[in-house]
Amino acid sequence: MKLATGQKGLLSLARALSKFGVCSRREAERWIEDGRVAVGGQVVRVPARRIDPRRDAITVDGVRAGDLTERVAIALHKPVGYITTRTDPGGRLTVYELLHDLDLWVFPVGRLDKDTSGLLILTNDHRLGHRLTDPGHHVPKTYHARVRGVPGVEALRALAEGVPLGDGTVGRGAATSRPATVRPLGSGRDGGCPGGPPGPGTSWLEIVLTEGKNRQVRRMCASVGHDVLELVRVAIGALALGDLAPGEWRTLDAADLATLEADPR
Repeated sequence: MKLATGQKGLLSLARALSKFGVCSRREAERWIEDGRVAVGGQVVRVPARRIDPRRDAITVDGVRAGDLTERVAIALHKPVGYITTRTDPGGRLTVYELLHDLDLWVFPVGRLDKDTSGLLILTNDHRLGHRLTDPGHHVPKTYHARVRGVPGVEALRALAEGVPLGDGTVGRGAATSRPATVRPLGSGRDGGCPGGPPGPGTSWLEIVLTEGKNRQVRRMCASVGHDVLELVRVAIGALALGDLAPGEWRTLDAADLATLEADPR
């Protein structure tokens, strides 16, 4: 089954590997020069070599990557403490260390920061990745956040209507969150929320976004005086995290993909 990236014409080999989500272009150049990349079974050491991503069979360390690869998408329950990148010079744990049995290249669709857990989709399908991350498609991402204190009516209204994200800009160009859906889930005294029992003086919120700025939920909550203490993404579109345990992943089947690709509007 061919992967439809929508990429037509010739590309440099380094750029193609970047487009396929295998690695950054700079990293691809190093891998190619080191002899780790082959085209049609022949090692290529020239990053600028032009290839046809719809026709040429590309492998990295013997693993197939590109348009001739079987389409794959997986759902991972990212635990706290892992970063969403392929490698880390500082030696931190990455989500790829959890994908022991996956023999195809995949890239993360969006990111979750080191201290955030929950649903992360990885795929080799760039069309799917674009659909899920492009704000123009309005794909909702649902988060459950344990925050310090109990936000009042005004704070909840501000979160829903849009708040400054504290990036230092002012005036018309200031970064402000888009309107979101926000509802309280329970306080630390009555419990009953995901992620374990909250401590006293905390509460859980459900926040649904249709955009994905860096550390957005944390910045939104901080802007109304309620710092996030725990954050989990529980759904992307209509696809829920469900009972997938932290650190586990599963392949998305045709029904899952239809759910993800359905128009949310």
